[in-house]
Amino acid sequence: MQLPAAFWIHPPELLHFDRWGRRCQHRTFRIPYTSSTATVTMASATATPPKPSARTNQPAPSLWSIPAPLQKLFNQFPLVTLDPNPLPARSQTLTSASDTLPTLYIFSSDEDALEGKPSINPTCLKWQTLLHLSHVPFLTSPSSNHASPTGSLPFLLPPRTVSPNPIPSTSIPLYISRHTNSPSPLPTSPRSEAYLSLLTPLRLAFLQTLYLTPAFTPLLKKFYIDPSTRSSLLGTILQTQLSAAASSAVLQGLGLHSQTGTGGIDSENLYADAAEALDSLAILLQESQTGWFFGEEKPSEFDAGLYGYVGVIMAHMDTPEGRLGGLVRRAGGGGGELVGWWERIRREAWGGDGLSEGGEK
Repeated sequence: MQLPAAFWIHPPELLHFDRWGRRCQHRTFRIPYTSSTATVTMASATATPPKPSARTNQPAPSLWSIPAPLQKLFNQFPLVTLDPNPLPARSQTLTSASDTLPTLYIFSSDEDALEGKPSINPTCLKWQTLLHLSHVPFLTSPSSNHASPTGSLPFLLPPRTVSPNPIPSTSIPLYISRHTNSPSPLPTSPRSEAYLSLLTPLRLAFLQTLYLTPAFTPLLKKFYIDPSTRSSLLGTILQTQLSAAASSAVLQGLGLHSQTGTGGIDSENLYADAAEALDSLAILLQESQTGWFFGEEKPSEFDAGLYGYVGVIMAHMDTPEGRLGGLVRRAGGGGGELVGWWERIRREAWGGDGLSEGGEK
């Protein structure tokens, strides 16, 4: 039988088909003729089938798997942890005095920081005051939370000839103890821990006054917004963000208090809590024989922490709109304990008469 050279057949041992070569029922190999004759060269019926591809044994790719080309690219650029950002460039070129004196970075305007005036931020003012009370000379420089290595102000930068590592505020007492002849001025009475909670309602009332009272918007812009940007649009955005953050902090601090005032804040309840806290602090001062809290012989860190709020209140918020100044004056039945204490701190730390802003000693 003569078959065309282009004809393809299947080995009969592996294929069941009809006489026309149609309807295959088994998997087979297809092998061409090698000549135009009836003699056909076929692969052995026992030929080993091809090995399955290794890909068939691999699991199906996951939805979150990285394609091979991208994986190869990522392998060329491994994830690394970068070093902390350096301090602001101007911190290295303040003045020649920064070679021998530490610098405290605070919320302040350029002019006030250059003159060493008190910060409007209670936390910054606390550590300014404590350094002065401890007779540690230092410089001040304006800064922001974004420029702080710890994410918050203040921080202390030692003299450049000593160490380039910044010191967070929580370590300032240790720095004081290492650079003075007297121990760090920490409160020794265990009662101080309990009385620290009285600063919380005062802090909430302070936030309400500075950030959420329209009468104090110019003060907010002067010390917090204008030093950050000269753009009126960005200034408006920043003010909105600060007000929202302050409102959230006040609401969180109020806890279970009723929230029936504007923006969900019961301002009357807020100031009532602050008045009660100030009354308790004034009574505590009445019990002291030394004029300082807990009968200490000299002002402690607790005194400096409370002064951080009272100092700003009496310097900038002793107005009918602020209300906090009146609360300080009337604390303890109007005996003037807190006002007298504030004036003593001013004389001890700032060299002022306790009635006006003073510069660095």
